[in-house]
Amino acid sequence: MPARFDTYYDNDDLSAQLAELVAAHPTLARRDVLGLSHEGREIELIVLTNTATGPDTDKPALWIDANIHATEVTASMAALYVIHSVLTRYGAGDDAVRRILDTGALYVVPRLNPDGAALALSASPRHVRSSTRRYPYQDKQDGLHAEDVDGNGRILQMRIQDPNGDWKASDHDPRCMIKRAPDEHGGTYYRLLPEGTIHNYDGHLIKLARPEQSLDLNRNFAGGWRPEGQQYGAGDYPGSEPEAQAVLRFFAAHDNIFGALTYHTYSRAILRPFSMKSDDEMDTADKFTYEAIGQRGTDLTGYPNVSVYHHFRYHPKEVISGVFDDWLYSDRGVFAFTVELWDLPTAAGIEEKNKEKRFIEWMRFHPTADDVKIFDWIAANAPDQLHGWTPFEHPQLGPLEIGGANGFLTWRNPPPHLLEAEIAPQAAFALAFADLAPRLAWRALEATALGDDVWRIVAVVDNTGFLATSASQQARKVGTARPVRLELQLGDGATLVGGQPAVEVGHLEGRSSKMAGGWFSNGATDHRGKAEWLVRAPAEATLGVTAHGARAGTLRGEVRLA
Repeated sequence: MPARFDTYYDNDDLSAQLAELVAAHPTLARRDVLGLSHEGREIELIVLTNTATGPDTDKPALWIDANIHATEVTASMAALYVIHSVLTRYGAGDDAVRRILDTGALYVVPRLNPDGAALALSASPRHVRSSTRRYPYQDKQDGLHAEDVDGNGRILQMRIQDPNGDWKASDHDPRCMIKRAPDEHGGTYYRLLPEGTIHNYDGHLIKLARPEQSLDLNRNFAGGWRPEGQQYGAGDYPGSEPEAQAVLRFFAAHDNIFGALTYHTYSRAILRPFSMKSDDEMDTADKFTYEAIGQRGTDLTGYPNVSVYHHFRYHPKEVISGVFDDWLYSDRGVFAFTVELWDLPTAAGIEEKNKEKRFIEWMRFHPTADDVKIFDWIAANAPDQLHGWTPFEHPQLGPLEIGGANGFLTWRNPPPHLLEAEIAPQAAFALAFADLAPRLAWRALEATALGDDVWRIVAVVDNTGFLATSASQQARKVGTARPVRLELQLGDGATLVGGQPAVEVGHLEGRSSKMAGGWFSNGATDHRGKAEWLVRAPAEATLGVTAHGARAGTLRGEVRLA
């Protein structure tokens, strides 16, 4: 059955869609298993490349992952959309897609956290942050735990009348809840709570319990990792969780990855490192390149591209650590972005939210009129996700009301009928990013006869890509990208009489180093490398020459002695 993008696939349906796409495109797609989740589910990896032009490991590759956080299922659908788009456009003769798959590869993990997604998409849903492993404690903590109490398949809100409550029903629409003014008295006020039950309720005190599953897999990577007391959800040590371990092992075995996109929700933003420190501490050339790639993403998606540290901090005096894209850039030198898909306030037309690109600040404080505007948008565009306040006899709290918007399909993810419009532009950005890969191409492979069966062999290779063969300057600093090597392969009857069989020609720059315009453009041939050898061999012999740049791929050629 063709893939649909007006629904959210559970694990079985997503696997079926992936299997169908791979089966229909056997020379372009392969299904691998990245690893096993905490509960033993397979984490599927789709490899996209034209196998007729060589294996994926001989080509520069872009990594895409999604749904590391349990409820962010828009992300997995976006990854599926990329796979679907790449394969169908290749078959339709799209020049850009053919270039990308013929000379490069994509590694796509549509659902990095299948355990959490299974809970979120079940008939009786539960919403956890990420992994389903109990953490940091094995026992259930006292307090309110969110769950579907009334059995309608949704986790909504509970409201209880309370003269000290900080919410009230709006005069605009009684279903809409707005904040009580600081000096307001004499009305009907409510206490709002997540729908759920209270563990060890004493009949008086209600607190929101820390969930049993409080791991955050996107705080479990080595980039600046800090322990639980300093970073909520960090895990026992960097890479302690099987999902993160699987990613770490894959990157250790694949030095051809030059860039990465990791899909999340929500805020409609393209985020880049650092999370823990200022732009001043980033290599300046890399910062310029990050901004150029991010701007391309903005042009294609409309999402602003911003630094996490400067524009996306949860608290003005705190930072987050152990984040995947930070690790990719800081420790691997990979240009990595976190793409936050969907944004209900922006969809509702609240311009002030993004005016200064300060997303978290808006979430912390905004005018009541914004809440009303969001309510009206849901009522007009997703009325089936808006539930009036319905009386319910709670097993512990007695009579109360359950209602409000279904946050899972309004705040966290778009209503299904708006899904495709939200994720489609991401495929364009992914393909544009993949097309920026460093690429090796022969400029010259020459043999000159010197007499007595001695030949001078000259090999010249160009980097024709936008990015340098190291991808980033950071990769050179941390030593994760080996310089380009030119290697000579001698056939029978040939001997090397001058030079070394393998010659490192350094990292070859790409167009990313020449973004400055005007009269001061740099036209130096720093994108080119050259090696020479002296060989004794009979005429008409054929020698092999290989150029290898881990993130620019492997290029093979031949020189005929004539």
